[in-house]
Amino acid sequence: MELFSDSLTILERSLDMRAENQRIIASNLANIDTPGYKARELDFAASLQKAIDQAEDPLVINESEATARGLDGNNVDLETELGKMSGNRVLYSVTAQVMAAKFRQMTTIFDKES
Repeated sequence: MELFSDSLTILERSLDMRAENQRIIASNLANIDTPGYKARELDFAASLQKAIDQAEDPLVINESEATARGLDGNNVDLETELGKMSGNRVLYSVTAQVMAAKFRQMTTIFDKES
């Protein structure tokens, strides 16, 4: 049964990282008109690995390398951030569906053992 607990742990951490990524993207959008604001990006793979390793602060967040869109130094692009948000939402949903399938699988196994 170790396989289930490991995969569920990874899926749980993945959902946590996707939720955090959504907050970061929302923060970028909220600061779209803030002079000098630099968009931030979550390094998902590195953050997930640190979360799996149970690091105290698993988030690996970098400033976007995107060129500033105006003279005020702000580099947040509305279309880019909305695209990231949409993609992240889909990945969160898929991860939640995989997790639900794992629970259904476990239920089936336990029902057969009863």
